Formats: sequence, structure tokens, C-alpha cells
Amino acid sequence: MLLDNKTQKEDNELYKVFDFIRKYTEDGNLDVVTGFFSVNALALMQDELQQTEKFRFVLGNLMQDEAQVNKIIDLLNGNTGIDSSLALSLSAKKAVEFLTQEKVAVKTVQKNFCHAKAYIYHDKDPRKKYHIVGSSNLTDAGLGLRLSDIDLSGSYYLLLIFSRGKIHVYE
Repeated sequence: MLLDNKTQKEDNELYKVFDFIRKYTEDGNLDVVTGFFSVNALALMQDELQQTEKFRFVLGNLMQDEAQVNKIIDLLNGNTGIDSSLALSLSAKKAVEFLTQEKVAVKTVQKNFCHAKAYIYHDKDPRKKYHIVGSSNLTDAGLGLRLSDIDLSGSYYLLLIFSRGKIHVYE
């Protein structure tokens, strides 16, 4: 099956990566390897995949140099509308809630660039297992939530979780 976030099928249903994940992920375990992620994508997992028993994430480098962090902040400040600010704040809170759950394990790759993009679902019933491998990061665009290719790393909002020891670092 093709999941490219834009190919329309006969029944007029758009087959986006997150539509597939939402439909076929039940109470099993979901493993995700991705180089980039967004706060909104993590918040969506908090809202839509509550029944999933366990999540394991391997994420690209969460620690960025000062210049990159400042660029992220400048991009975020570029849209200072109240709706945008409130939505980001709510998504950030949901992302933190999601990542601090006992059922969520996060590891990060520090020294090597993590370019993989894979979603692997394990279920007690082997007929329900699935794998998605391709070019879809755990971002708004990668999941088909918006069409832009501009993805912001959510690391700015997750430093608190990192400092509490929730994220394990592969060096």
C-alpha cells in the first residue's frame, strides 16, 4: 500500500501516514525510529493512541548547538498570533504528558545522524502487525497533517524531560 500523504483512493479517503497509524494501531506496542519530530506529532499521539500499551522511540540528535536553538526560537516567534501561540503551548504540554508516561521509552542518537524513518507495530495477533518504512519523520508534514516540508525539532520543549533522565542517550 502506498502512504504518500497525498494519493487519493477510490473511496475519496486520503491515505496519510497518520490515518493508517490511527486506524491500525490498537493495544500493542509501537516502535518509532525518526531523525526529526514535532511537538504537534507527539501531542497527536497523546490524543489519538491512548490504547497503545507501549511506545519505544529512537530519535535523532535532541541536543542542538546554540545557533540552531536560536533559529528555532526565531521561527517560532515569526508567527506571534494568539491562536498560534496557544496551540503550540497546548501541544507542548500534551507532548510532555505523552513522553513522561511510564509506557513511553525514548532514546536518542548523539554522535551519528539518524536518518531512518520507521514505524513498527507489534500486536499479540500477528495478523495485525504492520511496518511503515519510508521518508515520513514524526512531524506534522511526515504524518500528513500538513503539506509543508519545513519541520521544527521539538527539542527546545523536551529539554526538561531530558534533564529528568527520561531520555536515554546513545553516544
